Amino acid sequence: MRNSLLLLGMLALFSEQARAEKATLEGVINLNTASPEELRLIPGVGPARVRNILAYRKAHPFRTVDELARIKGIGRKTVRHWRQHLAVGGPSTAQKVVRPEQPTVPAEQQPKPVAVAKPLPRPPVRPVVLPRPALHRGEPVHALRLHAPGVHCLPPR
Repeated sequence: MRNSLLLLGMLALFSEQARAEKATLEGVINLNTASPEELRLIPGVGPARVRNILAYRKAHPFRTVDELARIKGIGRKTVRHWRQHLAVGGPSTAQKVVRPEQPTVPAEQQPKPVAVAKPLPRPPVRPVVLPRPALHRGEPVHALRLHAPGVHCLPPR
């Protein structure tokens, strides 16, 4: 019993440290010149994806970052997610940066939420009624609609 409690406490401590020191990628990776180690810096890229990227690059050098979606196992959504860290020209400047997370504040020390007033209801919108143009003597009622430019009663001959 005592050993299991000790084990649970250690697991909780390690998981907190792992969450607090999450590595993030900063900089840019050139797809045409990056080494396998640099490609591994991209989140979600393992050895298989590195091999696929290198094989594709050997056959067809990348002209755009979007060509990465042609590789098996990499879709457009993934490319969209990685786009800010990828380039096809220039030097690779990417590196993993470990930044400690901000410590969490206990609930009793957190600031109280401020009550926000609800917006006032909008008045109902009334339609605007325009006055009808006067009919000329002998003019049919449906002629009112035909005075608009480009509107004809019959199709043109």
